[in-house]
Amino acid sequence: MPELSTATRAGLIGARGVPVPLIGVEVAADLSGFCARVCLTQKYVNHESSPIEAVYVFPLDAGAAVCGFEVLIDGTLVVGEIKERDEAFEAYDDAMASGHGAFLLDEERPDVFVASIGNLPPGAEVRLKLVYVAELDVDEAGLRFVIPTTVAPRYAPVHDRLGVGRSVADTLNPPLAFDVPYGLTLTVHAAMPVRIDHVESPSHPIRVTHREQEATIELSQAESALDRDFVLSLGVAGLDRPHAWIEQDERGDAAVAVAFCPHLASEPVPSEVIFVVDRSGSMEGTSLEEVRRALQLCLRSMITGCRFNIVGFGSEFESLFDESQPYTETSLATASAHVAGLHADLGGTEILGALLFALDTGKLEGVRRHIVLLTDGGVTNADAVIALAAGHAASARIFTFGIGAGASRHLVRGLARASGGRAEFIAPGERIEPKVLRQFARLLSPALTDVRIDWDGLDVVQAPAAAPVVFAGDRVIVYGFATTLRPATVRLTATSPTGPCSFDVNVDPTRSRTGRTVATLAARARIRELEESAEWRPRASRQARHTNRVSDEIIRLSVRYGLMSRETSFVAVERRETPVVGDVQLRRVPVALTDGWGGLRNASATLMALSAGATAYKIDRTPPMSRADLVASRTAVEPMRPHSVSEIPGGHGPSLFSRVTSKLFSRRTGGPAASPAPGPDSGQAVAAATQLSTLSALVSLQRADGSWELSSAFAAAIGVDLLALESAMPTQGASRNAPQAWATTLALTWLNQYALTQVDEWRALADKARRWLSGGGVSHQTLSVWTDAAERLFGDESGDGAGRSSVSNFR
Repeated sequence: MPELSTATRAGLIGARGVPVPLIGVEVAADLSGFCARVCLTQKYVNHESSPIEAVYVFPLDAGAAVCGFEVLIDGTLVVGEIKERDEAFEAYDDAMASGHGAFLLDEERPDVFVASIGNLPPGAEVRLKLVYVAELDVDEAGLRFVIPTTVAPRYAPVHDRLGVGRSVADTLNPPLAFDVPYGLTLTVHAAMPVRIDHVESPSHPIRVTHREQEATIELSQAESALDRDFVLSLGVAGLDRPHAWIEQDERGDAAVAVAFCPHLASEPVPSEVIFVVDRSGSMEGTSLEEVRRALQLCLRSMITGCRFNIVGFGSEFESLFDESQPYTETSLATASAHVAGLHADLGGTEILGALLFALDTGKLEGVRRHIVLLTDGGVTNADAVIALAAGHAASARIFTFGIGAGASRHLVRGLARASGGRAEFIAPGERIEPKVLRQFARLLSPALTDVRIDWDGLDVVQAPAAAPVVFAGDRVIVYGFATTLRPATVRLTATSPTGPCSFDVNVDPTRSRTGRTVATLAARARIRELEESAEWRPRASRQARHTNRVSDEIIRLSVRYGLMSRETSFVAVERRETPVVGDVQLRRVPVALTDGWGGLRNASATLMALSAGATAYKIDRTPPMSRADLVASRTAVEPMRPHSVSEIPGGHGPSLFSRVTSKLFSRRTGGPAASPAPGPDSGQAVAAATQLSTLSALVSLQRADGSWELSSAFAAAIGVDLLALESAMPTQGASRNAPQAWATTLALTWLNQYALTQVDEWRALADKARRWLSGGGVSHQTLSVWTDAAERLFGDESGDGAGRSSVSNFR
């Protein structure tokens, strides 16, 4: 790990006593439709008496299409050019040697970039601006926008620490400091075609100005530490509907983006699930706490017929079982105890060996293998790890969780994409449950196969060329470069578990807009596909690249669309009448240690967050409040401008196997009627916290078969005395399984009455419970009687919601 130092706000690094040339980072982002356009400006000043060369290693989103680079130095604007990487470096070196201003932007990894500012004279100030566009992610809350701010320390295998010159380990691990003399300022403007229902940041305190379809978001404090990724969530309706975006540039070239949202009803299919858990030193602290919680929920999201194992890795790896075990109450108890005792005690992050073991060991005939990886992704050999996953994609999919304040998005997303899985990110302060359950809904449901895109006769070059893996309920975006446009119906065809299926998106040329954003994203999608192909060789020699078809295609697309890639870089040269003379001092800009990394916390950043008085700000029309709201409502110091808040209807319960079980879920179509809209009231905060606590407790008590035991722990979870539960159990239909069936009915009733707004988080667990009840000999008539009794116990016999808040009286 690089040496840690401290810095003062005056800009001195204690280890060497030299000024830091970077004085601030500004982000201005516009969110619209399905994508973001981001302008990121870095401000440098040379405080020294000699010319300097500043080198800053910084992160960007792994899906960013960097399409603009310009430099403003003492009033002179210099626009960067995209060049083949070697040519860009030569132009930079020539400018350095000649005393001219030299500026280089290089992509070391899709999520790690390097800015070099050469021949910066004493006292000079420079503003380096880069522009990129990126797709917005879709998650359980709506649209998700992320600004990575920190390059966490990356573990380097031996071969990445060796070699002539600067090693890979040195390149990807900039100098670190607990505090740095520069910070982040940020403004985000969102303009959506529909109403924005809520705005939330689990990572930073924010101020929001909101008006129906638009919102402006700023940081609550003037400047924030660059020690954790900025995460923003927008509640936007209609993300589950097909859509097309069409653009034409000034030359008449057209590009199309089509979004498919397949919805299919399918029963979960038992699988073999191998959990691969990062237990390296960097996971110590909050990251490992998040992993423990996520794993406990993962274990309870499996179904009867699954087999599973847990592999922990660091410098070495170890497995819980010698081979995958059937999912039973006994194996669940063993695994649950193992997870509760997990520690970050296995050293470095040798992920390659652990992943190979999970992919290759003891394959079962006729059973699909799924890997669930939980990691902060801090390794330098991400390309090799992703290549390993791609080589095993035919036999195993990898579903990844990126944990912590600065997880490597390149590794976490790349592994999932290469193997046909999906990625989720869990930032500190975010609720884990919806992300875990969404992953397991994908994992246990068969993906669509034989996926093809029919462009209805349009002359289109598709990007990516290969159709992606499709899971029911996920949005899938595919691009096309079109030579001409006409009305068309683009169709995704595939094979589902029940047979052939298709999904359509209409393309209407009259809705075309002028611009190049869609084409830029299409080119980035194709470049990424080429860079992750087996034929591409990263950092090959110039001669090797020019004999490689894939490298040539990457360079062609990059130059054609003005994009950065692993094969191209931006370079700008300021021609000076009076060149810089004398020795140029190299200044590597230190970066702030990622908050929570290895159990360490950035003390100054923590104080800044506390002084702001909140960890998140949210406009939310759907009760109950998130965990971030609870913190804000209890600890707010800085007053926020009030926003109008109104209720919106909640979601309906899942489709059910009978009238009786439908009664358990779909009698109420809104959130808890007695729950007021989010606000600063402490009673509301306590009630919402109680709901979340009970939900977590119920999840942890569910048995492997989907049932609950009528026990003192169960009674404590729902806040009712055990004797009262036993006394209230109806006698009709009683059998030896009656207490278990009664507890299961009580659990489902509680979920329906008090956690309906979290239905997506517990739907899979409820499905298990319903299957157990259906197969356990409990008649529909008996279950109907028991459901009525459970509702009376919870004070809601009339079904009008009057007793929903009374759950707190049971505690």
